[in-house]
Amino acid sequence: MRNNIFVLLYHKILPKWGFDVAASTFDWELKVLKSFFDVISLDDAYEYISAGKEPKKPSVVITFDDGYVDNFVYAYPLLKKHGLKATIFPITSRLNREEKIRPTLEDYWKGKVSKKELVKPESFSGANYPFLKYGKSDDFLTVAELNKMKDVFEIGGHGEIHAKVFYEDRIIDFYDGKNGHWSNIYAYGKSDDFSQLEEPKVGYPLFPDMNNLAVRRGFLKQEVKDFVKSLDSSFFKQKNWKEALKKELEKNFSSFLEFETEEKREKRVREELIRSKRELENLTGRKVRHFAYPFGHYDETLVKITSEIFDTAYTVKKGVLNKAENFHELPRMVIAKDFVSFLSKIVQGVYKY
Repeated sequence: MRNNIFVLLYHKILPKWGFDVAASTFDWELKVLKSFFDVISLDDAYEYISAGKEPKKPSVVITFDDGYVDNFVYAYPLLKKHGLKATIFPITSRLNREEKIRPTLEDYWKGKVSKKELVKPESFSGANYPFLKYGKSDDFLTVAELNKMKDVFEIGGHGEIHAKVFYEDRIIDFYDGKNGHWSNIYAYGKSDDFSQLEEPKVGYPLFPDMNNLAVRRGFLKQEVKDFVKSLDSSFFKQKNWKEALKKELEKNFSSFLEFETEEKREKRVREELIRSKRELENLTGRKVRHFAYPFGHYDETLVKITSEIFDTAYTVKKGVLNKAENFHELPRMVIAKDFVSFLSKIVQGVYKY
């Protein structure tokens, strides 16, 4: 049996069973990891793979993406309880620039607060949409909380924008008030920052989308927006209004998106990565060596740019670090909310790859 190194990806830790990993489940998972593996840092993992060395026993790295407050309230105390380390990849724009520190599970254990006083995490949409809409979301960490976690968490980069944009001029659906991604408010906007966001209107076409760093961005043309807005409300009461609208748009427009140039895209991506890395280092006083691709999306251009800025970059491809051929396309295993899936992933990490 080879002593593989593999990386686990978490997002949120919940107070009870729900849409992501529950604190009680995470507690059990940490017990398993501590009992059967060396839990190491990304820096340790990099030292092994860059030197072509194999650890003395199977090893695992625990990582968290985005920087949600529940990582501080629930994950941080449980990691401390088991004496384990982890890495967090916060989105720099989402970090709340304040000194507020909220009570944690450790405060509950010590009788300082009741369970009702601990944060109740929002859904991914409930966390991210308010930030895009209002410029702030309390479901993300404060800078003070992030810095308090540094005794347990290594800090990596995850970019600044973290929103999906359109990249292919092919209509796949229409916004009907219930569908679409939480970041459509950014995708329909007119700027690369958050200064010109636009709420989707019923009838706006939807296109294939990916994270803003991984593609050449396409902006929905203003004349297409104006055409949709000009339609009477009765149009959208038709049973098959989406099919009718697609025919009208295809009849009136030869294309729907206006794309940035490849040169503009590369400049935008490089500036965002450098800016977010520098800001994170300034806020925490820690060197940021590792990067996680937002939503796991990347392409050849993004890999090239990250390789100029970070020592490593992580995807959401399955696999182990020992067999990785490119330090900027390293695998991570996404952990589902149930314990059985977790066991399946770590068995794969030891025996399959």
